[in-house]
Amino acid sequence: MVSHLFFYQLVLLGLLWLCVMLHYAWPNECAGGDQRPSQPLPPPRKRSSDPKLFPGLTRKPPCAACEQAHEHGPQPPGCPPPRMAPTRGRPRQVDTSSHFCPHPPCAYRGWVGLGNISANGHPNGGPWRQLHCTSCGGYFQETHGTPLHGKRVAPEKLVWAVGALAEGLGIRAVARVFEVDPNTVLQWLVEAADQAAAFSRYFLYDVRVTQVQLDELFARLRAVTAGEVSDAEAITRLSRSPRWVWAAIDPVTKLLLAIDGGDRTLAMAQGLVHQITQV
Repeated sequence: MVSHLFFYQLVLLGLLWLCVMLHYAWPNECAGGDQRPSQPLPPPRKRSSDPKLFPGLTRKPPCAACEQAHEHGPQPPGCPPPRMAPTRGRPRQVDTSSHFCPHPPCAYRGWVGLGNISANGHPNGGPWRQLHCTSCGGYFQETHGTPLHGKRVAPEKLVWAVGALAEGLGIRAVARVFEVDPNTVLQWLVEAADQAAAFSRYFLYDVRVTQVQLDELFARLRAVTAGEVSDAEAITRLSRSPRWVWAAIDPVTKLLLAIDGGDRTLAMAQGLVHQITQV
C-alpha cells in the first residue's frame, strides 16, 4: 500500500505545478507592451435650461375674429367739419353740445360740439325737445338713440322697470307691477342692454389691468336679439333655459372688461379674448 506521506507529497507537487501554470497562462495587465490606451468616457450631456413651448401652443388655431380684424381694420378718423357760429337771432339758451346729427347724408353726422345743432321747441307739447341741424336741415328729438326715443311711457316708470329687471325680478312680475304687457317689458330689456353695450364700448378703453378673471353667467337675451326664439318663448324660458355667457372682469376693481353670449366653443373663447385686447 502506498503510504499516506507519499500521497500528500504528490498532491502538494500537483498544486504547485498548477499554480505555476496559471501564473504564466493568466494575462498580466501591468506588463508592458503595445497596449492601446482605453478611450476616455464622453462628458455628460448638459440639459438646456431654455423653456420649451407647450406642444398645444405651437400651432395657432384658426380664428375668424382675427381674419375679420385684418380684412376690416379700424379706419383713421377724418378731419372734423368747420365749426358753425350762429349769425342771426338771440344767443342760444339751450345747451346742445352733447347732441349730434343722426342723419347719414349729413357731413356733421357723429360730431358733437360744432354748433350745428339748435333747439326747436317741444312739438305737440311733449316733454322732449326737437333739435334741428343747420347743416342738412334735418330734425330729430333729443331722445334719439336712447331707450326713451319714440315711447309714450313716463321716464320714471321705464327706469324703475329696468332697475327691477336688473335686480332679478322676472319679466312677467315686472309687467304685473308696472301694469304693462310682458312683451313691452322684454323690449325695454333688449333696448337697455343695447344701450349698456354701446356705453361700455364708448367709455371702456385703454384699461390697465394686471389680472383678468373669467366668469360664467346665464342669460337668454342674446337669443332674443338674434331672432333665434320668439318673444313669447323667451318670456317663458328666460329663467328655465339659460345660455352660456362669457364674462371677463378685473378682480381688483371688479370692472367688467368684456361680455358675450353663446355656446362653449373655441370661436366664443377667441372672440372674448379679442374683446379683452380691444379694451
